[in-house]
Amino acid sequence: MSHSVKHYLAAIFLGVVLVPPARADRQVIAPGTGPQDSVVVDSGANGICETKAHKDDLQQIPVGQGLPFADEIHCGQDRVAASTAAGDDVQLIGVGSACSPNQTVIDTGPDGIANSTAAGDDQQRIGVGMGEPNQACIVTGGNGIADTPLIAGDDLRHLLVGAAEPNTPVIRCGPNRIAETTANNFRASGDDVQLVPVGASCPNASTVVVDSGANGIAETQAQGPDLVMLPVPPVHLVIKRGQGSASRRVKVVVQNAEVGNPAAASRVYLLSADDGSCPNGTISEVDADARMKGLQPTASVARRHRMKASFVVTLHLEDVTSQARNIPFRCSVTVEADALDTAPDPDDAANPANNSARVDIEAVDLNDL
Repeated sequence: MSHSVKHYLAAIFLGVVLVPPARADRQVIAPGTGPQDSVVVDSGANGICETKAHKDDLQQIPVGQGLPFADEIHCGQDRVAASTAAGDDVQLIGVGSACSPNQTVIDTGPDGIANSTAAGDDQQRIGVGMGEPNQACIVTGGNGIADTPLIAGDDLRHLLVGAAEPNTPVIRCGPNRIAETTANNFRASGDDVQLVPVGASCPNASTVVVDSGANGIAETQAQGPDLVMLPVPPVHLVIKRGQGSASRRVKVVVQNAEVGNPAAASRVYLLSADDGSCPNGTISEVDADARMKGLQPTASVARRHRMKASFVVTLHLEDVTSQARNIPFRCSVTVEADALDTAPDPDDAANPANNSARVDIEAVDLNDL
């Protein structure tokens, strides 16, 4: 963002009467799902995964293997590596080389199974034919629920079939450190647990406001301001022969995705755009409300509605050097919508970055061809 644009935006902020802050809580687990990385089965005492993932579960370690590149043999007290790697184990410190006590001399390689025997006073951490014990073999997938019915060998089950990991974070406090979300607002019959009362202060932004309760399924949706910038397709510019520049007005859409009750009927936002990796001065004519004549720096978007906005991108022939029509000059700019009652903090309850979007620009200068 140019120096002049920053000052322009600062003037806008000073000229607006701000309402009390209402910065949103943060969603950790999507409503209706459980944690998507909970351990369903671990590799047991022998460290070798012997169970195959079922349905939605994800195989973290292939069947018949252990955790890859695990510390297998450590340097001994004499500070000289004496062990030689075998199989696909990896020699990290050469035989006869100096090392520090407990420094890894050999790891288990890509298959995660120890093939080497410690020599001298080197320390054998993982027995030959074994892997690092009790490593995550299978974890929950997209639904966050355990789906693997049977386990093999000495693998250990952490979650019963149909269960999700209980009491995991669903909502965190957010940047204003005030809890704003009521548990079970997504599913009234849910068992999510309210850990911080609505309106109470939190020790920090990561404080858990709501957890998933005994069933492990998120049944709460984060409340608070949530502006979303919808994706923008690439912009193609052609500087024609005899012309000094090419411009295009880029249309964008801002969505007010706020949830919760009570919630504001609308949000006033400031639209800003940054030259990003493009030449200085690429961005101009930023308009937060494309429906009205003239340039509007701010606009109001109703809850669960969308607002069309726009800005102009311009590239000059001195900015673009073309070798061929099919080899474009590329750069990108950034456009962002910020709710005025939350700025400068992020205002997005689901993802702190989705109120902005990168716009890729491709340009060809026909004067060069």
